[in-house]
Amino acid sequence: MVDAGHSCACCGAPLPDADAPGPRKAAVFCSNACRQRAYRRRRQQATKRASPALRPRNPAAGPPLSVDRFVGRQGELMAIARLLRTSRLITVFGPAGVGKTRLALELANRIQRSFTGVYVVELGPLTRPELVSRAVAAAVGVSEQPSVPLLDTLTASLRGEHVLIVLDNCEHLVDACSEFVAALLRHCPGPHVLATSREALRLPGEMIFPSSELPLADAVDLFADRAGAVAPGFVLDDGNRGLAELICQRLDRLPLAVELAARTVRLFPLPDIADRLADRFALLTARIREPDARHRDLLSAIDWSYDLLSPTEQAVFRRLSTLPGGFDLELVEAVCADLALSCAAVIDVVDALESKSLITRAGGPSGRARFRQLESIRAYAGRRLAEAGEVDAAAGHLTGWLTGQATALLHSFLTSGGNAARLRAEYENLLHAVEYLAGADDAAGTDERLALLTAALMCCGDGRAEGAYGRDRLAGAVRVTAHPEYRAFAQEQAAWLAARRGATEEALVLAGQAVELAAAHGSPALRCRTLATLGYAQQLRGYLPAAVHTMAACLDLARELADPPGVAVALNNLAWATLLSGDLERAGQLVAEALAEYSAGRPGLLHTAGVLALERGDTAAAQARFTEALGRLDPLDTIIAPYVLEGFAIAALRERRVERGLRLVGAVETVRRKTGEQPDLWWRERVGAAVAGALARLPDWRGEALLVEGRQVPLSRALEYALDDAWDAGPGADPGSQPLTRREYEVALLVAQGLTNRAIARQVQVAERTVEAHLEHIRTKLDLRSRTQIAAWVAANAGRSRPASARARVT
Repeated sequence: MVDAGHSCACCGAPLPDADAPGPRKAAVFCSNACRQRAYRRRRQQATKRASPALRPRNPAAGPPLSVDRFVGRQGELMAIARLLRTSRLITVFGPAGVGKTRLALELANRIQRSFTGVYVVELGPLTRPELVSRAVAAAVGVSEQPSVPLLDTLTASLRGEHVLIVLDNCEHLVDACSEFVAALLRHCPGPHVLATSREALRLPGEMIFPSSELPLADAVDLFADRAGAVAPGFVLDDGNRGLAELICQRLDRLPLAVELAARTVRLFPLPDIADRLADRFALLTARIREPDARHRDLLSAIDWSYDLLSPTEQAVFRRLSTLPGGFDLELVEAVCADLALSCAAVIDVVDALESKSLITRAGGPSGRARFRQLESIRAYAGRRLAEAGEVDAAAGHLTGWLTGQATALLHSFLTSGGNAARLRAEYENLLHAVEYLAGADDAAGTDERLALLTAALMCCGDGRAEGAYGRDRLAGAVRVTAHPEYRAFAQEQAAWLAARRGATEEALVLAGQAVELAAAHGSPALRCRTLATLGYAQQLRGYLPAAVHTMAACLDLARELADPPGVAVALNNLAWATLLSGDLERAGQLVAEALAEYSAGRPGLLHTAGVLALERGDTAAAQARFTEALGRLDPLDTIIAPYVLEGFAIAALRERRVERGLRLVGAVETVRRKTGEQPDLWWRERVGAAVAGALARLPDWRGEALLVEGRQVPLSRALEYALDDAWDAGPGADPGSQPLTRREYEVALLVAQGLTNRAIARQVQVAERTVEAHLEHIRTKLDLRSRTQIAAWVAANAGRSRPASARARVT
């Protein structure tokens, strides 16, 4: 037994020997912290003695303990704990199934020693506003006093208490909760409130903490943990991790949905679970005894939120299920046209749905406000839409709005401008409309708009709708339309796709038909578009005189349109065809005119200028043009980028820089294999001749090794290599090599130096969101959770090979 005279009066820890030599005052406490803690306890006891009738009867209350392991979300726990130090009201806010309750209870258990009491008030079962105060009083052990309002009794009892009150599931009683919390915090300086809700309380001083989907790594860990609990033989390994990741992604990485899916592992293998997610609400039903009905299955969790909506909010919510690609206010108005809502009413409904966590903010083009429904919520809204018999009406409104946007493409030579940009942003919604029209009944299945929207999908899809899907959809659309302009546009896009895939005979036939239709019924812009595609097909086929003639006709029409960017493109097309035919002087004149007309210089035009310099034997000028082209190139452009990289490769091989040239050629081989695009025969011969000359000067094994090195790097890394000439094979080429890209390693170094995301963004000259994306990639690749862990990884790997450009830029 510890001698009370030689132990701390607060915690009981042993104290230094009082008989030690030297003058000293007898110690009572082991530290200042214990001294302060004892002081607070004396004050609280004095307050309770002064008001014995109001003393909490359950001072030892604490949050309930969880029986399963809490997985991930350590950053969120730390962030909320920090907020509680400076704010007395925190609302953990998020959609159904995101794990708000579990997060709040885990935090309450971890920090309960910082409070004299932690009280959890479960509001889900309550149905009337006046029950909120009673539930809190019951939790803290306060009895109602005769002739005294219960709220007054509660505030008097808690006024001197440093307690944490967790109000769980406030959304259906949000007004009553707001009134109670406002009164409590206004009259009591001690209590802190941690609320969980699908709708914010909207009180002064409220700190809203949005709880969103889990990071993919955490979601997979959660899946593995819960699956192992119901199926002890389940092991997550390299063979099934990809399927687990797919399941988690399709479930929006929502903890409730992931846990429910994991519980089915004892019944179904992972491939079956992934297939059955098409009917996720039947699959994701809890097969354990869960006291809260909202946690038993995903359907009940979302039902709870839907039932709290007004009829108008429910109607808009249902129609939003037709927009898988997200939406802005204009698109909401379009699909809700039959509801006759004013602009102000649409704003109010969107605000209400967002505040109730049924839609979430999403990044939009050009800073436009944009929203989306999580996939599980959208699936639920789609079920409700079908039950209400509104599918055809909502899809019809969407199709009509998209048709208005796509019609503008018939009057534009280039796929650019506001309408094209808008259609690119609405790609997923456009795809949904095409699928609806293609799969509708016989009457709607012959809708002529199918040809227009399918062509627009191809034209604005940046390659996403190409391949067998694009060919089949375009062929079907052309068969069902008699509208000449729609048909010409669809055939032109089909010809372009066939040409890119190497089916040049098919491309010639389709493009010829499109030219005839456009000449008889189309606008000058549509005629320009069809002529450009026909010239491209002729060029690929090797019919160079015909290609020059067709491109010249296209240029004449473009000049009539008085559109400088269009004229520049037509000039470049004619210059390339002329170059291929061997007329370097005329090609040079056309390139010079194009550069003068379009001073910014399109990447394709700059590539043509570089190839012209190569043909004239000026490799320095060629490389300067190729460098300029890369500076203006979209990093995701898989059409022009391979040509520019091959230009760099030819220049390097002519200068006997064999390693650089062959690596770049290998990188392009990978890109072309993935896209299936074949360049002009003339260009293939030029690249092939340069490669053959280099290989002839090397041992067979060395040349093939260099090509293999290039094939193993992604396009982005090949573009960096073309610019800075610093070879870095990156992950995949060597298992022991640097796992991060140059930019990711650069960001990791700056994190290790203590810089914030904003400071990093300024230093590397990118957007702050880009830095956040890099950090997410770093954490995923390295399986790290915090900035501190990233800094530790940098320190531990300081001696390993790392990207040269990162070494050069970061000091």
